[in-house]
Amino acid sequence: MKSVLLYSALALGACLAGVWPAANAVERAVAPAADNAEIAALEARIAKLEKQQHVPELGQQMLELQIRHDRLWWAGEAGNWNLAYFMVGELGEALRGIEQTNGEAPEVQPEKLADVMPALMNPAIRTVQKALEKKDKAEFAKAYDQLSAACTECHQMIGAEFLQIQRPKTPLLDNLRYAPDAAR
Repeated sequence: MKSVLLYSALALGACLAGVWPAANAVERAVAPAADNAEIAALEARIAKLEKQQHVPELGQQMLELQIRHDRLWWAGEAGNWNLAYFMVGELGEALRGIEQTNGEAPEVQPEKLADVMPALMNPAIRTVQKALEKKDKAEFAKAYDQLSAACTECHQMIGAEFLQIQRPKTPLLDNLRYAPDAAR
C-alpha cells in the first residue's frame, strides 16, 4: 500500500510538473498584456492631466521679462554686478519658460517663439553676461542696448512692432536696493 501511495504521489507530481510550467507560461503571456493595458491607461490619464495643466498667458510672461529687463538695467547702472548677473540669469529662465509653455503661441503664428526667441535672445544675453564679467559699465550699457534691440526685433518679427523696448527711465519697482553693499 505504501508503494502504491508513493507511486501515485510521484505520478501526480510528474503530472503537475508538466502542467505547472504551462500554467506559468499562460500567466506570463497574460501579465504583459495586463501591464500594457495598465500602462496605456496611465499614459492616457497623464495626457488628460497635461491638457488640463494651466499654461501661463503670454502677456503675463512678457511682463515678467520686462521686470527682469528693468531690474537688470538698474543693477548694472549701480555697478551691482552680482545682482545684475543674477537678473540676466532670471531673464534667461523666463525666456526658457516662454519657449516651453508658449513656444507655439497662436498670437504669433506663423512664427514660433520656440524658434525665434532663442535665435535672437541667446546671443544678446551672452553679450550682457560677458560685459558683466568685465564689470565695465560702458560695455554693459552697450550690451544692454543690444539686448533691448533684440527684444524689439523679436516683437517686429511676430508682427508686434508697436512693442519697442528701451532703457528704463525710472525703476519699474523701487523696493529693491540696487547699490551694492559697501562692505563687500
